[in-house]
Amino acid sequence: MMWRATHRRAFAVMRRHYPEEIPLELLRQKAVLIENLSPKLLDTQNHVIDTFSKCGIKITQDDVHIMRNRFGIPCGRVMVLVKSVMMPNFDFNDQEDTQTNDHTSKQGQTADSQTSSQYNESTTVSFITKGVQKTLLDSLPPDARAYICDEHDVKCYVEQCERYLTLSEDLRRFAEPTNIHRIVTISGMNKTYGRLEMAEVIDKHTSVKVHPCNIMFRFKSNGEQDSTAWVLCDSIKDANRIIANLQEVAIPKRYQYGSLMGASFVYAARSSLFLSNPELDFITKKSKYHVFTIGWHPDVDEQELTHLANSLKFFPKSVKVIHIPASDGTKHEVGAFFECDRMRNAKKLMVRLHMLKRRWKIPEHSTLYAYPKTADVRWESDNGVYKEDDPADFSDLDEPVHY
Repeated sequence: MMWRATHRRAFAVMRRHYPEEIPLELLRQKAVLIENLSPKLLDTQNHVIDTFSKCGIKITQDDVHIMRNRFGIPCGRVMVLVKSVMMPNFDFNDQEDTQTNDHTSKQGQTADSQTSSQYNESTTVSFITKGVQKTLLDSLPPDARAYICDEHDVKCYVEQCERYLTLSEDLRRFAEPTNIHRIVTISGMNKTYGRLEMAEVIDKHTSVKVHPCNIMFRFKSNGEQDSTAWVLCDSIKDANRIIANLQEVAIPKRYQYGSLMGASFVYAARSSLFLSNPELDFITKKSKYHVFTIGWHPDVDEQELTHLANSLKFFPKSVKVIHIPASDGTKHEVGAFFECDRMRNAKKLMVRLHMLKRRWKIPEHSTLYAYPKTADVRWESDNGVYKEDDPADFSDLDEPVHY
């Protein structure tokens, strides 16, 4: 049996076979987004300019926009604007002169014919037609992906570049201890949705006003926006209202086209917590076998909680108690980190905590336990080579598990 050694690649938005003539719907082309490129190829814009010049499209450095992280290292994504290239350059002054001057009518006709021929020639090369697509895909690396973008996609890409640079500030702001119960996790959002579009969806279905700056999207390691977003509400009441109303709500899969491209379903839950506290220094060793719990009595200390855990047959290796300021400023909340000796016992601990949550009749929207993961800390001295990108370093529990 023979297996194909080459990868089948195509433009994600251009599934149909278009002729070499330019259809009317291709007039919406504004840019081309290329992903999964090597960061070494995006140190400068020269490689992208040379690639498009092979396809017959002349672009400048101002048309190339490379997505970079806070250290200026490329993420492997680049957007090339082609709107300025595809705009026909009509000379209306010459047309007015041909109308007023009878002696130059023949010259005007020849000028018009030259202008129309130049326009047809420029559009044949400038628009991303079938032949240009094939040439561009052959010039890209095998793992690269290309998308044809409209004006809304260009705006989303620019917003993603900005939010990727300010992600650290947003994480610190969300991780304030007083915000731990005011954060809602929304999953199922398409990459065509930004902060403004998501705030519009929340306001439409829940009647809760959320400032766009209080919305943070999750990003993948290559800089691509994920389908998970976090919303910082003004109060716990607003957070509970969003969780109650935003369940299996259908939204357009592509925001700019409405219901023409199908629908996707979004869900809201309190499945992610953010916490930043000076008492969390012991987490820096990055143990994979911690389980976080919250909601204990304010007077409980580590010794009492250890005895309680052993009586409940948790048998943790160690217990670390931290005090979290309450959002209303009345009392401190107590959270605890249970450390186990292996991942199997950590999963058993989460199962038993889930059983206790049902036995104690704790509401579903209230959080009792969570699996802690430290935020990715990247240093400029790494030169773009990060440990978390190594598949051998992946955790045994990469994604949250709902028991």
